[in-house]
Amino acid sequence: MSGRWKKIIWALLMVQLCLFHVFLLNKIRYKADDIWYRGCVRLNFPYVLYHKGFVFAVLGTTFVSAVIVLNFLLRYRKFRTECIGGMYPVCEEGLKSRYEKACVRAGIEKGSRKVIYKNAKAATPFVLGFYKPVLVLPKWVKEDETCDMVLLHECVHIRHRDTWYKLFLFLCRAVCWYNPLAYLICSVGRRDIEIDCDETVTAGCGKDERAGYGQFLIDSLKKVQERECIHSAFFCADGREMKARILAIMEEKRPYDMIAQIAAALLVTETVLIIAVSGWERIRKQQEQKAPENIYEGYEKPECFTDETLARMLALNPVGEDAYSKEVQSLSGRANGADTDSQLSFEPDGPWQIRLTRSGYYGESVGQLVQRYLYYDRDQIAASAGFLADGAYDHLETSYQRLLAGNQKEAVFAVVLREFWPETEEEIPSFARLEKVDGYYYAYYPLAVHVKMAGDCVFELQGIGMMDETVEAFRARYSGTDYSDVPCFAGKPALEADTGYAVRTSEGRLEMKKAGEEEWMTVPVSLEDLFTRGDDMDGALTRVQDGSCQCDGVKQIFAYGGCGSYGQSPGLPVQVVFYDGEAGAFRNSVVTKDYASVRRLFVSFPENGQTGYLLLTYDRTMWQECTTCFVTGDGGKSWKEIIVEDGEELMMHSLTMDMRFITNETGFITVRDSKEPHVLRTDDGGRSWGLSSFHGKREYYSIAYAPFWEEGQLVVDVGEEEYSKNGGIKARYFSEDMGENWMFGGFVLKQ
Repeated sequence: MSGRWKKIIWALLMVQLCLFHVFLLNKIRYKADDIWYRGCVRLNFPYVLYHKGFVFAVLGTTFVSAVIVLNFLLRYRKFRTECIGGMYPVCEEGLKSRYEKACVRAGIEKGSRKVIYKNAKAATPFVLGFYKPVLVLPKWVKEDETCDMVLLHECVHIRHRDTWYKLFLFLCRAVCWYNPLAYLICSVGRRDIEIDCDETVTAGCGKDERAGYGQFLIDSLKKVQERECIHSAFFCADGREMKARILAIMEEKRPYDMIAQIAAALLVTETVLIIAVSGWERIRKQQEQKAPENIYEGYEKPECFTDETLARMLALNPVGEDAYSKEVQSLSGRANGADTDSQLSFEPDGPWQIRLTRSGYYGESVGQLVQRYLYYDRDQIAASAGFLADGAYDHLETSYQRLLAGNQKEAVFAVVLREFWPETEEEIPSFARLEKVDGYYYAYYPLAVHVKMAGDCVFELQGIGMMDETVEAFRARYSGTDYSDVPCFAGKPALEADTGYAVRTSEGRLEMKKAGEEEWMTVPVSLEDLFTRGDDMDGALTRVQDGSCQCDGVKQIFAYGGCGSYGQSPGLPVQVVFYDGEAGAFRNSVVTKDYASVRRLFVSFPENGQTGYLLLTYDRTMWQECTTCFVTGDGGKSWKEIIVEDGEELMMHSLTMDMRFITNETGFITVRDSKEPHVLRTDDGGRSWGLSSFHGKREYYSIAYAPFWEEGQLVVDVGEEEYSKNGGIKARYFSEDMGENWMFGGFVLKQ
């Protein structure tokens, strides 16, 4: 087998080793995470590191590869610098002529031929460089027939781009640094590069010429071993490689032919197997499609939403908020190698049993079992195909989950799940709530789910009930139970849930339409102006800023602008565009030209379309800013800045979160705070401001949002994160004195 074919085989094998490297990393992903997790638990590492095992495994192997490559680059740079420092162009015309003939024989185009150099410290001829390689000769090279063969040898290297081939082998070896096969393939690959060139050089030569060429190789090796010269690259390496090359030159023996033939046979066999397996998989999938399996067949739905279901749940002992996390850590600490998924014999039976890979995380079964319950009354065949293929039909998203009672053997979970609901006309389950989020409908399921361990890592659905009813039943049965951390499920406030209007940006325009109407009205403001603001520390706007518009049955108004420089005419003053119902058209008005560095705008028309307020924040410095308020009494045609008579010092504060007036006199500004809720209140239309008082404050819940009316009560929600106004768990407070005092009333889970 020729050296050229061997080079191709070694390259293909190197590619396969790299693919195997990726496959191996993916294969050990979960095992690495599991081993790392157990080690972190036993060594009391910070929790943030618990699930980073695979990440550290990838980073570790990559780091070793990077060190190997960096070491090579440093050595190569030093070698290249030393070579260039001692190089000088060849002046002998005879040597130049022989080089031109060698280029012609090697097939190097005239435009690609470079100047040849000599180096006094070079031990052997070699090619230097990758993108524009040059030929470097030792000073002792003589102009004879052997010289022609040497020049041809190096020209063939250049023609075949062998420096790139060797770099490819090296990089693959660096990636697979732990694999001995990579080092073997790299070694024999370098050997066959030289043999390939030797075969090209000695093709058609007689035995004497071959012997002379071989003697030149031996002389070069002697000079390297005697260390007469420091530069020796690629032309000769060691005695074993030289022996293999001379045997190939003299056509006495083809070294490593057997290895190459075996490798070629393996590649062909592997290709045939891949094609066969792919074909078999395609046939199997076609057969499965022709005869789909229904995992629900022969099974009835478990008893749910009944008094008996609730009674079975109440038989379990209630647990605290952190009971599940503590139990998971305890179970993981006691886990051993025998508790792996591949060694468990118990198999799930029917659709109401779920097999998990880690029995300690038994809470993961809840969402999957609820999915199966929902799809019992839908398309059972499609759902079965999804469950069998992926183990789960990932159409549900978990918004909240908490262990109410029991443990790994048998447990009751409070959970809120949601799924995208494409058609609002379709009837939703009786235990679901339909909510509109960002223009899309979602079905929410606030449930209590009863599961029981049926065998090795297999958990079975025992029943389902409503979350709120189950929590109240546990409170009634177990008087000492503290479920104050369990939130009630709440959608958007009634003020925001159904405004009667829809707003969108389409084809570069802002559009609005009333519910029940088909035609969209274009709001006369460009998106460039609408998304412009004077303070860009939070980044550029890409949609209508929260709070800067009101679009409901009371008022349809949009506020924007507030950018420019002090002492100059602002680039875009603060202004509003609103719909004038009497005129049947939109109108614009300028609110103020005095404020240029505006960060946030808020508008609020609480009772009618005539009296309203606009609040703007300006002069931000890091986490502090100033606030001022404007009022209109004619629907937004004219605005007047409100002079604060009492509490002026409160108008400079941390970043403003929200604003709303609930009457024409009473309004609120909520401010970012990391310790406790910070709410400013006015009861005289903004002329005086004071701080609201909160009673029963909850730790970590400090970000308050604008109060609102819900079922006749004034409420305010306080969260943990400023970016989740309409999502996550919120501490809810109630007020009986129009927001002067707030009393804690429990937690709610917002969509």
